[in-house]
Amino acid sequence: MNRRQFTRLAIAGASLAPFISVAQAEASFEQRKTQADAVSIKAHKDFMAVEGIKMMGNEKIAMLLYPGFYAADLVNPQFIFNSMMGAKIYLVSPTEDLTPVEAGGISIVPTHRQSECPDDLDILFIPGGAMGTLKAMQNQQFIAFIKAKAAKAKYITSVCTGSLLLAKAGLLKGKKATSHWTTLDILAKFGTTAVKERVVWDGNIVTGGGVTAGIDFALEILAALRGQQYAEVIQLQAEYDPAPPFNAGSPDKASPFVRDTVANMFAPLLVSMEHELET
Repeated sequence: MNRRQFTRLAIAGASLAPFISVAQAEASFEQRKTQADAVSIKAHKDFMAVEGIKMMGNEKIAMLLYPGFYAADLVNPQFIFNSMMGAKIYLVSPTEDLTPVEAGGISIVPTHRQSECPDDLDILFIPGGAMGTLKAMQNQQFIAFIKAKAAKAKYITSVCTGSLLLAKAGLLKGKKATSHWTTLDILAKFGTTAVKERVVWDGNIVTGGGVTAGIDFALEILAALRGQQYAEVIQLQAEYDPAPPFNAGSPDKASPFVRDTVANMFAPLLVSMEHELET
């Protein structure tokens, strides 16, 4: 081989090098992807084999929307409920259309009209709010709808002040329940045993405390329906490991100034909610 031929081969080899490198990388990716798929399939099979785990289901979950509810009251539990393979979530409109519902600065689009909400629900869920909840308490048609759907629901549930809507519908009389800490006294005046806990069970009624308690609440229901380890897997997936920057998440922990400031800010709303006892 003369020098000219050698040079041509060297140039050709150099020009092919990037293509060879890409081909090798593609082959490496396909190999790693195949191995990852096999690992994932085995993990799913091992998980499904755990005693008490119910991997698939067909639960019907109605989450009722109304103007002015707190978005986080709904979104936190919805994330957990949506992890239940096979379950169907109905985001139910407060009317007979699918107009987006205002939820504290954002809007949630309903997936179903009230007429499309099943009667045989596994979970009936009511989020809380402030002025929006008060107006919902005054909406006789909405309260009647809650009462009708609760009649055949496996679990009747709420987060935050959503329990006041259950109470207004007459569903909590003689029952233990919780709510946002500022409204526990009002809840008690509906004939409810108000309990200051993150999650309270009384038969098929499950209520959660204020806003963030919706995650705890939904994980407990998930464990009841699909098994504790199913719930633990979803908790880890969500990396739900609270470490708040301030120790002020409860009236028992917050400073007197912070506690009283929040209570006083809500005073007019609480008077109006209490008035619903008389109507």
